[in-house]
Amino acid sequence: MTRSFSRTYLVTGLALFAMYFGAGNLIFPVMIGAESAGARPAVLAGFLLTGVALPILGMLAVATERPGESGGIASRIGAVPGLVFTLVIFLSTGMLYAIPRVITISYEMSVRPFLAGSAAAGPLPLALYAAAFVAIAIALTINPRRLIDHVGGWLTPALLALLVILITAAAWRLSATGGAPSGEYATHPLPAGLLQGYFTMDALASFVFGVVIIAQLRDRGFTGRRRLLPAMAIVGAITGIGLAAVYVGLALLGNRVADAGVDNGAQALAFAAETLFGRPGVALFGAIAILACLTTAVGLFGAAGQYFARLIPGARYRAVLAVHAVVAFVLANLGLDAILAVVAPINQLIYPVAICIIAVALIEAALAIVRPRQLRWTYRLAAWVAATVALPEALATTGIAAFAPLREVLAGVPGGAFQMAWVLPALVGALIGAVIDARIVAREPEITS
Repeated sequence: MTRSFSRTYLVTGLALFAMYFGAGNLIFPVMIGAESAGARPAVLAGFLLTGVALPILGMLAVATERPGESGGIASRIGAVPGLVFTLVIFLSTGMLYAIPRVITISYEMSVRPFLAGSAAAGPLPLALYAAAFVAIAIALTINPRRLIDHVGGWLTPALLALLVILITAAAWRLSATGGAPSGEYATHPLPAGLLQGYFTMDALASFVFGVVIIAQLRDRGFTGRRRLLPAMAIVGAITGIGLAAVYVGLALLGNRVADAGVDNGAQALAFAAETLFGRPGVALFGAIAILACLTTAVGLFGAAGQYFARLIPGARYRAVLAVHAVVAFVLANLGLDAILAVVAPINQLIYPVAICIIAVALIEAALAIVRPRQLRWTYRLAAWVAATVALPEALATTGIAAFAPLREVLAGVPGGAFQMAWVLPALVGALIGAVIDARIVAREPEITS
C-alpha cells in the first residue's frame, strides 16, 4: 500500500465520519449513556449495529454500482421507483430539510447561549449566522475535487480534537453515576439499542454521501468494482471505527451527567462542558456543534450538486449549489416544523426500501464471487413489498386523526409496535423474487454482472 493510497483512505474515511456525524449523532449516544446505566453495554451494542454497521454496509452496497446505472443502485428496484426514491432522499437530506436543520441546530447550540434578552428572540442573529454558515459550506464545496480534502484533512481532525478534549476531561474529572436503566433499556436493552440506531436513519445518507465518496475514490484511481469495493471497505472501516469510538465516549460522558436533571443530549453536553471548563466550555461545545453540522452540510451540498448536475440536462454543479444554498437559507429562517411534519413520514416510508436495497446489493455482490448474477426480482419484490407495508406505518406517524386507527392495527403485526412491520413481508417478497431470479438464471446461465 503506497503512502498516497494510505492518505487517500485515511482522509476519505475521516471525511465520511464527519459527514455522518451530525447534530443528532452528537446527542443520541449521550442520552443512551444517561438513561441506560448498567445496561449500557447491551444498549450500545445494538446502537452500533444499526447506527454504525448498517450505514457502512450501505456505503459498500452503493459501491456495487454498475456501469450504465445512471440512477445508482436504487434503479435496481425499477427505473421510475428508483428515480422517485433517489429524488426524495436527495431533497429531504438536502435543501428541503437536513441542511436547514443543521443550520438552525448549530445556531441554537453555539450562538444563542451567548445572546441575551431581545437579541436571542429576534430573527437577525439567526439570519446572519445562516448566511455565514451557508457561505462557508459553499466555499468548501465549490470545487468538488477538493471537498474531501477540506473535510477529511482539516475539519474532521479539528472536530475529533475537540471531542477528545471534552470526553477525556469528563472521564477524568466527573464520576460515573449509578442508578437503574429507564424504560425499555431496563427490560429489552439490546432491542432498544437496535431501535435507537435504526431511528437515526443514517443508512439513507449512504445513498447521498456515496456520490461524493465514490467520485473521490474513482478520481484517485480506484476504478472498476474490483478496485472500488476493497477501497470502500477500508474507508468504511476507518469511518466505522471512528464513529463507534466517539459514540462509546459520548455514552460514557452521558453516564457521568445522568444525575444533572437534563432533558436531552444537547443540555447534557452543554452542562458537562460548562461544569468542566466554565464559560469557555460553552464555547467549546458550540465549536463542536458547528463543526459537526458544517461537515455534514458540506457533504450534503456536494452530493446534491453532483447528483442534480448529472440528473438534469444542462444543469451545472455551481448553479445547483446556488439553488440549494438559497433554499436552505430561506427555510432555516422560516422554521422547519411544517416541513418536518411532511419529511418524517416520508423518511419512515423510504427507509425500509433503502435497507432492502442495501441487503440485496450485498447478497448479490457476495454471490458474484462464486457466479455473477443479477437479482432483479429480489430487489423489486423486497422493496415494493416493504414500501407497501411501510406506507400505513408512515401514515400513522403523521398525527392525522383519520390515520390514528392504523396504530392499533399495526400493533398486532410482528414488529408493528416498533414501526418495523415491513420486515417479515419484505423478507417473504425477497424470497419469492429470489426463486424467480433462480429460474431466470437456470434458463440463461451466462448472465453477467
